[in-house]
Amino acid sequence: MDHIEQLRRLAIHSQDIDSDLVPASAAQESAPRDDLIARFAALIAVGGTDASFGAIVDEAVRAQVSAAELVRIVMITAPTVGVPRVVAAAQRLIVALGLDEDQAGPVDRFPSA
Repeated sequence: MDHIEQLRRLAIHSQDIDSDLVPASAAQESAPRDDLIARFAALIAVGGTDASFGAIVDEAVRAQVSAAELVRIVMITAPTVGVPRVVAAAQRLIVALGLDEDQAGPVDRFPSA
């Protein structure tokens, strides 16, 4: 199924799309890193939970997405999602990166080589 057909089926909420929103062919066409960046931006937009941020940030770190890139993604979503969502995302990102000093002090998850 090509991308136009996928889009049409999504638009009409076709039953066969429900069972496989991200078909194997689509997953193979995009890089895992790109998928994580898109998922992180979507999480900001919907106001994801601390647990969701933690999970996606862990995956992003494993996929070589830097802390600077994650911060940039938070910043560039501001015009679209608004300041309250960005502030909440920044707070959750601080915790997910282990930079929350309210606990045992900052943890550097991105040590310099």
